[in-house]
Amino acid sequence: MDRISELPNDVLRKILYFLSQKEATRTSVLSKQWRYIWCTRPNLDFTYTPPSREDEYYYRVRNRENKIEFLTIVDNTLQRYNDQGVCVEEFHLSISLGNLVYDLDYESVPFLEKWSRLLKNTGTKKFHLSIISEHCRGRVELPPVVFGSESLQLLHVEEFLLDEKSIERLVTLKHLKSLTLQRVSIKDEVILRKIISNCPLIENLDVHGILSFKRLKVVNDIRNLKKLKFYFDLSCRIWDEELCSMEIHYPSLETINISNGNILLINGAHFFSLKDLKLAGVESSLCHLSSCEFPSLENLEFFYCDGLKGIRVFIDAPNMVNFKYSGNFVPSISIATTSKEWESYIRIACIDAPLFFVMLKEMLELLSQSEIYLNVNTWSYSNNYIIPENNDGDKYVVVENLKIIFLSSYFRSLLNGFLSICRPRYVGEFPFYDDEENSWVMELIERVWKILTEERETREDNNNVDQFKNNELWWFRDLEEVKLEVYHSNREEWHTTTLSELPNYDRCEFDYIRIALKWRET
Repeated sequence: MDRISELPNDVLRKILYFLSQKEATRTSVLSKQWRYIWCTRPNLDFTYTPPSREDEYYYRVRNRENKIEFLTIVDNTLQRYNDQGVCVEEFHLSISLGNLVYDLDYESVPFLEKWSRLLKNTGTKKFHLSIISEHCRGRVELPPVVFGSESLQLLHVEEFLLDEKSIERLVTLKHLKSLTLQRVSIKDEVILRKIISNCPLIENLDVHGILSFKRLKVVNDIRNLKKLKFYFDLSCRIWDEELCSMEIHYPSLETINISNGNILLINGAHFFSLKDLKLAGVESSLCHLSSCEFPSLENLEFFYCDGLKGIRVFIDAPNMVNFKYSGNFVPSISIATTSKEWESYIRIACIDAPLFFVMLKEMLELLSQSEIYLNVNTWSYSNNYIIPENNDGDKYVVVENLKIIFLSSYFRSLLNGFLSICRPRYVGEFPFYDDEENSWVMELIERVWKILTEERETREDNNNVDQFKNNELWWFRDLEEVKLEVYHSNREEWHTTTLSELPNYDRCEFDYIRIALKWRET
């Protein structure tokens, strides 16, 4: 007999723990020692997917037959574990329904009620439950027995409706540390608050769903909460309806991630442990961030937050590592930090405001102590911009990479605007493919290259600096060198080339293309 088969059964079960349900079943043919071990492994994973759609009638018949067979297998397996007194430490169940309304049946609901009781008896610690449907999300009520198991340490519920009936058997989940409610439907704040308040030791709370209430205040007696993630599904939102507001007061939090909801913080709040803060789609004013302290904050991200419009935000974060902003306007954000090395990623999708370059220059100056990556991706139909003037003694903000994606008729004027307020080390770094869909990459690179090299040659032939000032091209006097570079995936290095040499390359040899700029010290 092989040495692995001689191991104790507990060790063999642990080995099977890391295999899929199908792979674990196949081990029964290895030897007599393995024949029944898979039947007692501590984790079970069952997944049902409907058959491929052929004839409509036969699809419904086959789907029903296959689903009943699947439910019977799961039922017999759990019953056998219960009869033998074998613990199911981790249980995964995923049922995928068809994409039509009539595919949503309730055959599995009685089984779920029974299985939840069996899992409760076997002391299950981790429970993943999902019923996935494209058109009937949140239509199946969650069996109330799910929230009745005190042994749970992790609970993941997906695609269910949570109502008063779902929590009628709610007990104190004194061991639960992670709760995920994924793509659920909850109409009443009281339901969610009751669930959370009965999880005194919870550390990770992740809620994603259709939440119809307008205000949520997480109970104050949760002292161990470290990760808080809320994603408010706006698929049923009425136009111009106010977003749900969340009150957050926990100094124990290490991660806050709020999407499509407003956030309310107490003025002067101290978030001693917070390392990651991500806000997306927040519409209410974020001015209260300026009064809070974030001594441990390392990662800060704002994603299309209208709550930054018209205000100045000051972030006190001495340990900042990464700052990211994405939006349709230029915000006014300054970060007080003692970090020697940190990075800022700025992505702006609209530059139609006349004061765009004035505001962008101010933002870049506020972030000038970081390594800045600037990405502008838009179509522009206007040339009505004010380009801020620089005195001869002014220093320019260094930008590590300027990635511009716009092919408007005002391309030269827009490029001039960017180069008038900053000094990028590189322009571009675009993925490079040899096909028509990516032809815009070569078109953009060629236009930038032509502008930079032609004007640079003109500058070298004409030493009259005033001419460039009058034409708003005075930044060319600082440009010393322009190089075209490609990144070789095999060599893992950047290589200098020219536009004329590109057609001779095997396009599989490199992945990215950019323009490198060398500037005179200013």
